[in-house]
Amino acid sequence: MTAKGARTDSATGTQRAEPKRINVAVSPDTVRALENVIEREGVTLTEALRRLIGYGDFVYRAVRENNEQLMVKGEESTREVVIL
Repeated sequence: MTAKGARTDSATGTQRAEPKRINVAVSPDTVRALENVIEREGVTLTEALRRLIGYGDFVYRAVRENNEQLMVKGEESTREVVIL
């Protein structure tokens, strides 16, 4: 038996969720962020969106769920990531 919206992969026997289509309105800043990833990494809009959501989820969970500090270290400075 599989969960609703999940399918069992015949090769591995593991469950994987079916992709879900969503329609959203995004801000111009979000469009620019997506375009930046598309241009720099040579990926599709869908893949750029997946990557940015994945990065955001990683940061969000680290700060909000695990109470961790995230630091962005450059050549000349270090900044702390703060989520309000």
